[in-house]
Amino acid sequence: MRIAFLIHNAYGIGATIRGTAHLSAALAERHDVEVMSVHRVADTPALPFDPRVRLSSLIDMREGTPGYEGDHVLNTGTHRMFPDPAVETGRLRYRTLHDLRLTEWLAWTDADAVIATRPLLNGYLARHGSDRYLRIGQEHLTLASHEPGLRADQNSCLPHLDAFVTLTEADAAAYRTAVPEAADRVHAVPPGSPDLGLTPSLRTSRTIVAAGRLVPGKRYDRLVDAFAKLLPEHPGWTLRIYGRGPEHAALRRRIDRLGLYDDVLLMGAVTPMEPEWAKAAIAAVSSDTEPYGHGILEAMRAGVPVVATDAPHGPARLVAHGVTGLLVPLTGGTDAFAAALGRLMDDQETRDRFGRTARVHAAAHSTEAAAKAYERILDDVHARRTRERAELDALTPRPRKAARAAARLSAPHRAENPRRARSPRKPPRPRTSAAALVTPAGAIEIRPTAPFPGPYTLLLTLRDDPAAREVRLPVPDPGPAVLGRATHRLDEGRWDTYLLAGTTRRRLRAGLVEQGALLGLPPLEDGTGFAHWIPYRTKDGYLAVRAWRRPAHAEIIALETGESGLLVTAQLHGIVRSLPRGAMVRVKAREEGSESFLLAARDQGRGRFGFRLPYVMPLAGHGAPQDVWDFALLPEPGVAPVPLGRVLGDLVDRKRVAVLPYTALEHPAGGTTRVRPFVNVRGDLSLLMRDNGDRTARLPAD
Repeated sequence: MRIAFLIHNAYGIGATIRGTAHLSAALAERHDVEVMSVHRVADTPALPFDPRVRLSSLIDMREGTPGYEGDHVLNTGTHRMFPDPAVETGRLRYRTLHDLRLTEWLAWTDADAVIATRPLLNGYLARHGSDRYLRIGQEHLTLASHEPGLRADQNSCLPHLDAFVTLTEADAAAYRTAVPEAADRVHAVPPGSPDLGLTPSLRTSRTIVAAGRLVPGKRYDRLVDAFAKLLPEHPGWTLRIYGRGPEHAALRRRIDRLGLYDDVLLMGAVTPMEPEWAKAAIAAVSSDTEPYGHGILEAMRAGVPVVATDAPHGPARLVAHGVTGLLVPLTGGTDAFAAALGRLMDDQETRDRFGRTARVHAAAHSTEAAAKAYERILDDVHARRTRERAELDALTPRPRKAARAAARLSAPHRAENPRRARSPRKPPRPRTSAAALVTPAGAIEIRPTAPFPGPYTLLLTLRDDPAAREVRLPVPDPGPAVLGRATHRLDEGRWDTYLLAGTTRRRLRAGLVEQGALLGLPPLEDGTGFAHWIPYRTKDGYLAVRAWRRPAHAEIIALETGESGLLVTAQLHGIVRSLPRGAMVRVKAREEGSESFLLAARDQGRGRFGFRLPYVMPLAGHGAPQDVWDFALLPEPGVAPVPLGRVLGDLVDRKRVAVLPYTALEHPAGGTTRVRPFVNVRGDLSLLMRDNGDRTARLPAD
């Protein structure tokens, strides 16, 4: 069967897109599957689609490309479908051009079944869809979540669809009550989560993970407040919130106001999300409403216990209270949520028990099960249609039957559509990619998938290196190539990966990159110094390794900024293992003419030291509109400066997520100067001073 999904924007990262990617991949095992995105906003989707699934689009919104249609003469005016508030603003709002493209595609598609994925698209499918194919609508939220006008408009579509599928049986029951004339067409199919073969979490990372759109309904304010209550009694724990959305700025202000800037990280949108759940000791879901809970299922797949509000409808369906996690009554507020989190933060044994059970429970919610449920719905709808047509034919006089048959044959979309020839589609071109896994010992296992015959060699090259340094490893069959910390040397920088076979060389695209073992992993320290490395996915989707290799390094373990200045505690690594008497911290200005200065380093024992920078010191020497200072430890005369920063763990570009607040200072010469410490792209500590700067202004690019 040819199955086509119709989706608003397949190039984003929301739950609807994730669910469509998972379901389309499972259906592609037995069917010819296409995802038709109304809009195309990027060259490649942020969430990976199965290579067997054809991804197409109706309107190209990639600015600067030859096919850009944002300025199309018809991309104005108002569409003629009912309003859907979520897509009535912004550059992807629906216009006259959308009416044209959607009605054309619905008339000419050669699909046997079309599955629409949001209320507005359900409307187009109901109004303009053809009985040549099965028309399936989806609900990715809930009936109650829609405002009354949209609720009524979508409900009016249900009798004109062959089936309508919700995420939960509770929501299906609500729709059957609301639209009794279409009750037999409403089904519930819980979305599944694929088994990606990830290494499960060990639940020892002291990291809480939450993920989703940064919108009011997710109540991340509640989560941050609960974490703030717990942190004094649970030092060393970190909260990571993944996602993007309109609440980002408000959350950042809340985090700064509570003094949590060093403990709560706003990670931004990360794809794929599954390896990030495997880094968690606890998953947190603080929503007021949760239609299904895709993140809950992904966390459980990773063996992570879940603390979730008992919000309608998803959490209670997935989280078995006291078995796979804890459900918190919505009426309990912040205190109840904090109590549930604290219970698991205090108890490794309970985390382990819940996490192991969660993996077992999650296995029952597979994408394969969801695909089979959709296949049953499609089979039932097809059988019902066949039965209804047979009954109609039995009641229709023969002359009218002939007229109806002639009318069907003469319909333009039946006779003239060349795509109905059903020519076999070309198989997708295989990509050269690789999965990467950090082992508990810190080695990197790299498993390439190649579209050409071996034997293979893994090649790593140091980016922008005049000396063209490289590392080569044979790829055994079977098994991964192993980059061992004790056996291979990667000098400091970013290393790109390639696969070699004879004269063929292909850059490796990133498959799953599992970094969980890096949380809490100590650096490599030998007679030559300090080393740490992180495999990661580049912005354009390739596999790379960020390496640090230094004779010595001072890793920041605590940082506090305020009106009085900056307070830092750091741990020495490498050939400098203890603080020499008289060691100083150098704060060096990048701009010529700006003053540099020295600070006393205070020995705290066992290689740990601290220092304090009063902001009046750089303020007095601040003359340019913007100044940047870099920090380093000066151990003693004749010893090279020791870099001071944060490189341990799994964060390649810490500056993007570990955002410290600005402090506003009155400049002696008048006006206001804003001061902000930051970790630069090298992983080292720097200080930015900007006159009359916007608090949200970007940091220097280094």
